[in-house]
Amino acid sequence: MTGGAPDFLLLQGGYFAYSLSALLLKSASALPPASGGFALRFAGALACLGAFAAVWQRVLRRRSLTSAYAWRGVVFLWAFLWAALFFGERVTANNVAGAGIILCGMLLAGGDE
Repeated sequence: MTGGAPDFLLLQGGYFAYSLSALLLKSASALPPASGGFALRFAGALACLGAFAAVWQRVLRRRSLTSAYAWRGVVFLWAFLWAALFFGERVTANNVAGAGIILCGMLLAGGDE
């Protein structure tokens, strides 16, 4: 099974797109469902999910499912960043510790390829 740096970066880009969909949906939730802003954010989220699906299929041709899926925790790390930057959510010591544990788990579970 191949799975070099370009595939890893592609996988991370896919997870980044996936996390952007959550950011767009969260921001859309503050708007009336019939508004143009809601529709635009919802369409953006769907586009991000479509991009993720395309990347995911390509990555799975070259990496094992276990390795690719182990890195899914990076979505939490992106969401953590988006929550603090765009929604003013408070960062606590528990958040940072949890993010560190997730990162260690991803390295242990997905770092063998």
